[in-house]
Amino acid sequence: MTFEEISNRNMSEGMHVLFQYVSSVEPILFPLILFAVFVILSLGSFFAQKQLSGRGNILASFAVAGYITTITAYVLSLIPGVVNTLTIVVCLVTSIIFTLLLILQK
Repeated sequence: MTFEEISNRNMSEGMHVLFQYVSSVEPILFPLILFAVFVILSLGSFFAQKQLSGRGNILASFAVAGYITTITAYVLSLIPGVVNTLTIVVCLVTSIIFTLLLILQK
């Protein structure tokens, strides 16, 4: 079995070629990066709320991080072959679920 090498791609076209190459070699990488963005944003937002007001709202942090992750996934999907539609839908559904939980909590 032969593997595709980066030298087979025309890297002078732009940075998107590198993203397409990485996505074709390791398709789980960009969803994992999006998950890391979600976790970092949600925990960062939660602990910032906790430090400023004395208590944090984890559902609000999850909802905000979900929408930011959805926007990030949409921007990455503009590069063909990097993020598929299913990943964007999962991010959006996660955001909506946490928003509904936040609304129902109060």
